Amino acid sequence: MSDQLAQDLLQRRYRVMGHHSPLFYEKPLQLVRGEGVWLWDNEGKRYLDVYNNVPHVGHCNPRVVEALSHQASTLNIHTRYLHNNIVDYLERLTATFDDSLQMAMLTCTGSESNELALRMARYCTGGQGIIEPLHLE
Repeated sequence: MSDQLAQDLLQRRYRVMGHHSPLFYEKPLQLVRGEGVWLWDNEGKRYLDVYNNVPHVGHCNPRVVEALSHQASTLNIHTRYLHNNIVDYLERLTATFDDSLQMAMLTCTGSESNELALRMARYCTGGQGIIEPLHLE
């Protein structure tokens, strides 16, 4: 991809995501494909992925792709409905926990995780408020 095309894509990204949505590197990577532990950029250069959110199973892992395809072709719901797969999975997961831990709560996003952490803190402390950090410029 030419520098101009990359610059155009970057400007389009800024337009729809803003300037505060972080990017890695001074010259951001445009990744177009992943397989196993490898990622490829738009120029065909290969990178070993030891950072991204899937290196433990690899990009496009056939077993994961098959499981995702099977589940998506059957049903795609969240945990607010009763479903065997959710309970079966959590039973398997919590069986690996220390005996002092007996349950798990699933979240999809960082926002959901933060909200759950706040609810748990309020439950455990009985408090309602939060202290916001002081931002010094």
